[in-house]
Amino acid sequence: MSTFQQYNQYPWLTPVRVAATSNQTGTYFNGQTNNGVGATLTYATGSLTIDSVVVVAGDRVLLADQTNTNENGIYMCIVTGATGVSAVLQRAADQQSIEQLLKGQYVTVAAGSVNGGGAFVLVEPLPAILGVSALSWLSQVAVGAVTFSGGASTANALAVFADTAGNLKAQTTASTLGFGLTLATGNFAASQGTLTSGSSGNVGGLILFPATAANGTFLLTPVNAGGAFNTTISNGVMGQSTVYTVPDIGAATGFLVVNAFQGRMKSVTAAVVAGGAASQVVTDAFCTTVSTVMANWNTSANLVSIQKVTPGNGSFTVLSSGDPGASTLGYIIMKA
Repeated sequence: MSTFQQYNQYPWLTPVRVAATSNQTGTYFNGQTNNGVGATLTYATGSLTIDSVVVVAGDRVLLADQTNTNENGIYMCIVTGATGVSAVLQRAADQQSIEQLLKGQYVTVAAGSVNGGGAFVLVEPLPAILGVSALSWLSQVAVGAVTFSGGASTANALAVFADTAGNLKAQTTASTLGFGLTLATGNFAASQGTLTSGSSGNVGGLILFPATAANGTFLLTPVNAGGAFNTTISNGVMGQSTVYTVPDIGAATGFLVVNAFQGRMKSVTAAVVAGGAASQVVTDAFCTTVSTVMANWNTSANLVSIQKVTPGNGSFTVLSSGDPGASTLGYIIMKA
């Protein structure tokens, strides 16, 4: 009967100062015996910067994103790059031969704007020959950060992912978000594109809450349009900030009717009129000869009734049954 004994092996490696965020272009040499011992990567001349950090002699550097995956691994900078001098990385002494590689080993990263504070794990399969076979390191995110590199997961049908800055990344598949997405605080913003609620055949809507609890909501809800017709609410060119308020129309089931006529309207509640004759001219620059004007006497010194309202350019004339005297007039002007 065979027995197995397992021994503890420490999985952590001496930390690296930086970990490259992309392929490093240079000349790779796999050592005199082509097995990774003494292997080097030589850059073009000039200072070497990796992940916003200037690399100097003695720095441990992890390469995990090489196009030629056999070049991946932990290196030591043995020559600092400078004008006319090539930076040279050499495989680190503790990761220079196949016997030193253990699956599950990990290394932490001390500096860098992207990988600083993170870690990388050596994953299967291990290379048959170091520097010849592929060597894979998997990034583990820094504390407090969340990142995903792939598309939607088939297990939970998640269609969007968050990056380390908290931004939602666009979906990369046609999968559907299988659960609600809630932001407890803060703003939900999209720098480009359209916010969509629902889909063809599946109703959507937008519910907006006021600052005070239990004070109703503002709902934007579509209904069947009788065909493939879109309804667009858009502003025109504005010369000032504008607020449109939906008034209380007196009943929970009331409607705000919008006519197909594209026009503008002005309402004045109490224009002062001096009186002195049955015909009174009211000046208002909003009025034109093709405007529609409705008017009534709010107060009048004499009991009279309006018989006719005639619009003009910049004014309109109100003809009453007699002299209204010193009075106030309420009116509405509508025009195209």
